[in-house]
Amino acid sequence: MRIVLDTNIIISGLYSKSGASYQLLKAAISGKLSYTVSPLVALEYEGKVHQKIEEGFLKVSKRDCGRILDALFAMATIIWEPLQIRPVLSDPSDDKILECAISGDCTHIITFDKKHFPTAVTVMYGIKVMTAGEFLKIWRD
Repeated sequence: MRIVLDTNIIISGLYSKSGASYQLLKAAISGKLSYTVSPLVALEYEGKVHQKIEEGFLKVSKRDCGRILDALFAMATIIWEPLQIRPVLSDPSDDKILECAISGDCTHIITFDKKHFPTAVTVMYGIKVMTAGEFLKIWRD
């Protein structure tokens, strides 16, 4: 199983240590969970994390977040030249997540915005879309 984490999962994992998102983030950084990242996805993670810090939503320093993201990227399979299929999804920022998943031969996209990744699109590529909690249940088994 290989996954792509949507940006909202990264934000959630940094916000609270008690949720499924944190557990997946921790598993990814420790190398227990196989996942992919493309340069565009990495830039989105960094931009949104810094935005949430500046807004006061995340109570973590930019330096610490940088270290966490560096650790996350160090363990990821990097998809340097993802297939570009834009525009496909209703939210254009989600196209890069789908492209990374397709190019990385992923089985799952983990997100809180499942409606942004319609089954009619993802099923063509053999990709399932799940929340962090849903994925954590099947991954642990």
